[in-house]
Amino acid sequence: MNILLIAPPVFDFYNTPHRMEPLGLLYIQKALRNEGHRAEIYDATASGKVKKQQTPPELAYLSEFYEEDRSPFSLHNGYKRFGDSFNAICGHVSQNNYDIIGISSLFSAYHPDVENLTAEIKKVFKGPVVIGGTAVNAQKETMMKTTNADYLIHGSGTVPMVQFVKAVSGMIPFDKVDGLIYRDGEKITINEASKEPAWSGGLIPDREHLRIFRKKRLAKTVFSSGCRNRCAFCSIHRDNAFMHRNISHIRLELEHLLRTGAQIVDIEDDDIFSDPDFARELLDLLEHFHKSGLEFTALNGLTAKNIVPFAGRLNDAGFIKLDLSLVSGSKTVSDELGRPHGTYEIEQIQKTVKGKMDIEVFIIPGLPGTTFPKTLETMVYLYKKGIKCGLSPLYLVPGVPMFEKAGIPEDLRLCRGSALYPFSPEERATVASLLKISRFLNYCLTDKNALSSENRIYFNRSLSRNQWFKRSGEDKWLDSFRFHEKFQNPFKLD
Repeated sequence: MNILLIAPPVFDFYNTPHRMEPLGLLYIQKALRNEGHRAEIYDATASGKVKKQQTPPELAYLSEFYEEDRSPFSLHNGYKRFGDSFNAICGHVSQNNYDIIGISSLFSAYHPDVENLTAEIKKVFKGPVVIGGTAVNAQKETMMKTTNADYLIHGSGTVPMVQFVKAVSGMIPFDKVDGLIYRDGEKITINEASKEPAWSGGLIPDREHLRIFRKKRLAKTVFSSGCRNRCAFCSIHRDNAFMHRNISHIRLELEHLLRTGAQIVDIEDDDIFSDPDFARELLDLLEHFHKSGLEFTALNGLTAKNIVPFAGRLNDAGFIKLDLSLVSGSKTVSDELGRPHGTYEIEQIQKTVKGKMDIEVFIIPGLPGTTFPKTLETMVYLYKKGIKCGLSPLYLVPGVPMFEKAGIPEDLRLCRGSALYPFSPEERATVASLLKISRFLNYCLTDKNALSSENRIYFNRSLSRNQWFKRSGEDKWLDSFRFHEKFQNPFKLD
């Protein structure tokens, strides 16, 4: 069969291009090709196109925060489409004779756009359309009631897509397709999900387009599935059993990535260092490939506690950047949320790596139990340690009990971090202010002249008067949004 797999464009105020390689679809593509099918991926974001869009009415309240601002404490400017248009995708579909189309939907907040794309595809394509991904995992039956697709798949899609093609061909019944969700008359049937991880069966994806990170070619991979942590705000442990790949299989993939021209391998796992024996064996392997020219990142964030015993080996293994998920600087909050480490582990890692690689620590302002002054205190602590701090504002994940209890909005677009939805208007301005402070602190860590510049003067004035300045395209300082929290100036904190 002739199958098209689509990684859709992203609609938001910002995007991270080097993290957009559609790894799940690459595994599915390889599995289908191994069965003799022609499987093509339309990677909509690979083009790098960015086009401003009309902000959806439900996100219009963000206009006071996301505006034109050329200062180093600016936020995002305008709602955009990252990737090809629906017209371009549908034009490609109509020009080719596909039998099946599969579309990935990885985040609930972007699923409304996936549904809009599906509706447009159905106008030019009469064959079966199936949607899969973590957004489906979160709202299976609810999504099936309203989807424009013919079928949904929950759980890992590699094995199910091979089975689905057989079902469409009449070789097996649809009730034998793992994870398939479909209508049987008025009834919605949800088959049990596949327990096989994406990389099962020794699959090594073909690579036809690599993203760029720090002017080098980057490819994503995973060395395990699932996570042993049980953080209250996360769905990873809900959707995937924890298991490691075989080291010999990882070796084969790294050899393949070297041949295809990858220079950096981004390890997307959530918990690769939780097993000491596996970690030692893996680091031996990474060190071997680093000598052949590969470098490594872990941009999805690693559990710091598990890294501490191995931090001294990370430089020899080729790591150039460590992203660590602190979540909260408060031990009480971390304990309540099931988060297994705090600032002590961050300090231990920093002391051990001795500046040989970049470290960025991510925290989540707005988590239950946290306070905004405490968040600022953690940001300043990291700044004084010379560590960049990434803020990921609290967002709601459908299907996670903590967030279901808080209430998932009917419009899923409000579930994205950039929507600042879980907050009151006053809190929203506070979180936006924390984001601006974080931006400026990170800027000061990379620009030696930042603290003596005009930018610092207007940053300090903004904090003292509880209203932000913004820098216009004409290089004029103008008023921006007000905030109510009395932030102590981070440059004056002990």
